[in-house]
Amino acid sequence: MKNKKIVFAVVSALTFSATPVLAASSDRLFNDVPTDHWAYQAVEQLAKDGILTGYNDASFKGDSTVTRYEMAQIVANARTHMQKASAPDQDIINKLSDEFRDDLDALGVRVARLEKKQENVRITGSFQQKYEHAYHAGIANTDYDIGREKSSHWRKELKLNLDAMLPKTPLTFHTTLTTQLDSYKGNGFNTEEAEDENWNGGHERPNIMRPETYYVGGPIDKTGLDGRFGAFYTEAQGDFVNHAVTRGFLVSSKHGKDRFSAFTGRLDVKDRDGSSTVTEGSSDHTFTESDIDWAGGATLINQTETSYVQSYNIKASSVAAAAASVSSDSASTDFLRHHKAVSGASASPISTAKTYRVIQTATGSNWDYDWSNPTYDYSEATYSTSGRTISNPTRRRTLSGLTYGHAFSDRTDLELGYYTYKSAAYDQDILRIYSARLNQKLSKKMNLMGAYARGNQHGYDQAWTAELEFNGAPNMPSADNHRFGYYIGYRYLAPDALVKTVYEDGAQVGQRGWEGGLYYNFCHNLQGAVKYFNGSSITNPGQDRSKWFSTLTFDF
Repeated sequence: MKNKKIVFAVVSALTFSATPVLAASSDRLFNDVPTDHWAYQAVEQLAKDGILTGYNDASFKGDSTVTRYEMAQIVANARTHMQKASAPDQDIINKLSDEFRDDLDALGVRVARLEKKQENVRITGSFQQKYEHAYHAGIANTDYDIGREKSSHWRKELKLNLDAMLPKTPLTFHTTLTTQLDSYKGNGFNTEEAEDENWNGGHERPNIMRPETYYVGGPIDKTGLDGRFGAFYTEAQGDFVNHAVTRGFLVSSKHGKDRFSAFTGRLDVKDRDGSSTVTEGSSDHTFTESDIDWAGGATLINQTETSYVQSYNIKASSVAAAAASVSSDSASTDFLRHHKAVSGASASPISTAKTYRVIQTATGSNWDYDWSNPTYDYSEATYSTSGRTISNPTRRRTLSGLTYGHAFSDRTDLELGYYTYKSAAYDQDILRIYSARLNQKLSKKMNLMGAYARGNQHGYDQAWTAELEFNGAPNMPSADNHRFGYYIGYRYLAPDALVKTVYEDGAQVGQRGWEGGLYYNFCHNLQGAVKYFNGSSITNPGQDRSKWFSTLTFDF
C-alpha cells in the first residue's frame, strides 16, 4: 500500500510540475507521502538535482499493475540521464533500479522505443537581446530612422530549431522558426514590437514564428554525396560572399582532406538587405554675369548691320561649383551596386571639360553698335542633369555556386568558390564572383583568417577581410563555462563582389574599416558579446561610419 501511495504521489508531482525546475522549487515536493520512505526521498533528491525530466502520461488509474509500470517508467527516465548525474545521484538511481528491477525488465522493449523516439525528434533554440548604436553621416534615409545620422536599434529574437529523423530513411528534416521584435525609433529596452517586413520585392511577412529555414537533408542513396532540398544556408566559405537563405538544392561531399559543394536556387532576402535606391532628379544651374570669363576673350558668332553677337566662356571654378550643386544623389544605405542604369545615364558629367558659353549681343544701325546696354543669352550656359532613378531590384534573384576546400594540414585550410548571381541590379546580366578563404592556425587558441572576392561587373568589384581570432571568436560556442574570446580585423566590403555577407552586425556591405569584438560565457549556454566598427563608406566617399553592437544570448 505504501508503494502505491508513493508512486501515486511521485507520478502526480511529476505530471503537474512538468519540469524538474518547477518541481524543485517547492519546499516539499510530495507532501502527501510519508517523508520517512526512502523512495520518496530518492525521487525528491533526483528532482531537485534536475535528473528527472518530468512525467508526461497523465493516465494513472490507481491499480497496482499501472503503479508499478508508472514507477518503472520514472526510473527509466532517470537512467537516461545517468551520464550527467553526480556520483551520489548515480547511486540513488541504481538503488531505485534494484527496487524495480522486475518491472524494468518487463518494460525493456518499451523503454528502448521511448528513448529512440526521444532521439528522433530534437528541439533546440536560442533567445537573444540585441542592441546597436550606429553613426552614418550623410545618409538621407537610414534603415533605422529617417533623417537621423545617429540611430539606435533594439531587438529581441527567439529561434526554435526542430530536427527530426524521417521514418525508415537516413534523412532528416530541419526547420528554424524565428520570432523577431524590433524598436528602431530609439524608444529603448523592452519597447520592441513585432513588425511585418517586405521580402523578395514587396511580399509582406510577419515576424512571429516565421519559417526561416526548412529542408530535408541526408545521404543520397549510395553515391557518397549528401544533399539538401528546401530553404537553407549554404555555409559556403563561412558565408563571406552570401549569408542569405537559398531556396533550392545543395549537394556536398567530403573525402579525407577534400570537400566540395554545389548549389543553386532563389535567394530569400528582406528588401532592406538588398541594394538600395539611388535618385538624381532633373536639375539645372544657370550661370550669372559674375561667372563669365572676361579675361579669356570673346569669340565672334555673327555680325549684321543691326546686331553684333559674341560669346564668352564660363570660368572653370564656376562650372565645378555648379556641378556640385546639382549632383544630388541620395541613398538609404551604402549597399549601392554598380547598376547598368548608372553607366548608361544621360546626366551631364561633373567635369570642366565641357564649354559653357554665354552669348552677348549689342544692337544698333548702320554698323554702329550700342554696347551701353548689351543683352545676354544664358541658354548655352546652363549646367543640367537629365535625372535618373535606380530602384531597389525586385525581380527574381538567383544564386548558384561551386566550392572546393582542402585541408593542407591541421593548421592550414583553403576554400575556393565560384558564384553566379542574377538580379535586376545588373539588368539581368550575371554577376560572376571568384573568391578564396584561408584559415591558418597560429597556435592552439589563435587563428588567422583571410577572405577575398572579386566580381566581373566593374564598380567596386573587389572585397576582402582579414581577421585575427582568439579562442574561437567570433564563432565561439556558448557551452563552455567562463570561456573568453576576441577578434580584431579589417573589412573592405565592396558591393559588386558580394551578395549578402555575414558581417552585418558590424561593418555592412558598402563600408570599410576596422572591427573588433569581445565574447564571454557567463555560464553554460549564456554568452555576451560586444563589437565595435569604425570606418567609412565605400560607395559614398568621405562619409564616416561607426557602430556599437552588443548581444546577450541564451542557448537551449
